[in-house]
Amino acid sequence: MIVTTAEDPILACNDLHKSYGANQVLRGVSASVQLGDVVSIIGPSGCGKSTFLRCLNRLETFQQGQLRVMGHDVSAPRLGLQELRQLRTRVGMVFQQFNLFPHLTVLDNLVLAPRRVLGLGLAECRERASHHLAQVGLADRAEAYPGQLSGGQKQRVAIARSLCMDPAVMLFDEPTSALDPELVGEVLTVMRQLADSGMTMLVVTHEMRFAREVSNRVLFFNAGLIEEEGSPDRVFGQPRSERLQAFLRRQ
Repeated sequence: MIVTTAEDPILACNDLHKSYGANQVLRGVSASVQLGDVVSIIGPSGCGKSTFLRCLNRLETFQQGQLRVMGHDVSAPRLGLQELRQLRTRVGMVFQQFNLFPHLTVLDNLVLAPRRVLGLGLAECRERASHHLAQVGLADRAEAYPGQLSGGQKQRVAIARSLCMDPAVMLFDEPTSALDPELVGEVLTVMRQLADSGMTMLVVTHEMRFAREVSNRVLFFNAGLIEEEGSPDRVFGQPRSERLQAFLRRQ
């Protein structure tokens, strides 16, 4: 899966529809992301933000629409296992919950996927893991177990774990929502550093300051649609819809 030209979007979807029975969660969402974009996705709870994100690496299927990742069409209702693995090695995801294996050390949590999915040697996997643990400020916690870490440390380990797969795009699904307020800053600092390094990122977030200061684009979801999008200055400074204005007043 490669980007055919520098102008091509690294990720693009057109007219995505997703329903759970009679509940229509996505009602024709279209968006594209260029290499190096940092896109914040904001909106009220239940508007389809997380479902949209999960469709982008096919953790959720969708009933209608097209999805292209790095020039490769991944819209088929049933992708083969090899295609799914290839997609998910290039599109990393960090969840609200950390999903670390509690019986493995931090280092072993990071080594597992590159060994099993990418087939890399143990020495290379350990080198990657050590590098990315240092990147998130946890080089000294490699031999710790998840139960010995704070929530903020666990989320930083989860970010490092995703980076070990060398993704082209990182998806963040409300990565600070499960954290105590005093731990949010350390995770957002790591995310700011990733953005500064040129990582392509889509972030579902309720952290409006992060969305305004770090993103180059903001998508406002409402009732399964992108109701407004644009630069942070435009979306936050000149909101057009009454729904977005009301949402921002409550933040």
